[in-house]
Amino acid sequence: MLRVNDARFIVVAANGDDAAGCIILADPENRHRSDMPLHWAQASRLGIRGECVVRCAPEMIRMADRQERVGKVALVVADQVVSFVMREMQIQAREDGWRSGRER
Repeated sequence: MLRVNDARFIVVAANGDDAAGCIILADPENRHRSDMPLHWAQASRLGIRGECVVRCAPEMIRMADRQERVGKVALVVADQVVSFVMREMQIQAREDGWRSGRER
């Protein structure tokens, strides 16, 4: 897990200096279909208060190797995040296919 500015990310892939990560949001105003609820015990262990979700739509983290490492999530949480990410990527691929089909 990395801290980037004031945000925390669960890293799901790394490539050289960069990484793809899913942001952890506490008490988000808006929900997204890729949001995975984070159990309160895990959130507490990570020092996060409130109702937390992991937004499983990965963002690119530039120079990830220079960001602060702030902990690890339980293996079961990491597995769930990967599952949610894969589902979101499949949905986005389908949506992209529909869009490109309409452009013809």
